[in-house]
Amino acid sequence: MKNDMRITYPLWQMAGIFIIMGFVLLVGYAATVNTFSDGGFGFEISMSGNSGILLNAMMVIVVFYLLLFCLRIAKHNKRMPKHKISMTTYKPQEYLEDDELFQDVTKQATKKVYTYFAWALPVMAGVYLMLPISKTWMIVGVLLLAAGQYWIYYRTIRKFMSSV
Repeated sequence: MKNDMRITYPLWQMAGIFIIMGFVLLVGYAATVNTFSDGGFGFEISMSGNSGILLNAMMVIVVFYLLLFCLRIAKHNKRMPKHKISMTTYKPQEYLEDDELFQDVTKQATKKVYTYFAWALPVMAGVYLMLPISKTWMIVGVLLLAAGQYWIYYRTIRKFMSSV
């Protein structure tokens, strides 16, 4: 199981989430949405000063991340042909279902994530209803929840793998 990317896959997902979060924050602060009396709306992004440089830097980071991620998946698939990772399936790739022991660990990690969402989503919804939070920060909150999900899953699997 050493060098199995399925174990570190949640960390890769978290990195992607944080990159998306950077875009959301950048666009959230640089964009304005105008609504018109006839029901239409306009979306305008005004990049000035450092915003343009940051947007270009984010694009470079995205391309670098995607390239690195795809190369890492290709390397994993070549090294472990029985445990290939496919980016085109709906089933999360970090599930370890090789035998009954890994199925049980995956089930435990999934239960922890479910419990996390069972508490975090209602709390977040309550906070969003009570406080005047912008759409940008609402999206950032949802992305932080997603990153937390992957962290919980990774930590549970890692704890098991360190004891094996």
